[in-house]
Amino acid sequence: MLSIAPLFLAAMLFTPPMPFEPLAESAVLDAPTRHIRANDRSMRHLMRRGYRGSRTFADLVARLQRSDVIVYIEQVPRLPGALEGRLMMLPRVNGFRYVRIQLAPRGAPEDAVSILGHELQHAVEVAEAPEVSDGTGLADFYKRTGMRNGRDVYETAAAQSVARRVRRELSLT
Repeated sequence: MLSIAPLFLAAMLFTPPMPFEPLAESAVLDAPTRHIRANDRSMRHLMRRGYRGSRTFADLVARLQRSDVIVYIEQVPRLPGALEGRLMMLPRVNGFRYVRIQLAPRGAPEDAVSILGHELQHAVEVAEAPEVSDGTGLADFYKRTGMRNGRDVYETAAAQSVARRVRRELSLT
């Protein structure tokens, strides 16, 4: 008798995850219960542009909305070195983990949205790693799973891929 269990397991392991069903834009961008928050109008504009113009971006937002991670986004005049975006861990409060994304965009709005998508992918990586709950845990996580890209700077192939995909999807709209 032929067992299909190994084939099913192989298909489960090598099939990319299905995207989340998009949520209503107002639920993820305007509602008091939203998990991604930006106080700056320009950052809210980038969020809307990404959510409306990129399925990949909308999927990241949906994944974060269903997680225990709250993301704060802020625009800053500059970041160290050539960085245009970075993610930092904040203390856990009331069962939620908090991260802050800082963006120092220098190019076209579509480039800024792709950088934001890149950083949201990092937030999803944190959301999928329940052991990451503080700055030390974040550093340890990326030392294990990321590629070193400078002193205390780590990168993931997934975040790089997301940035390219978001930029491509935006160019089609």
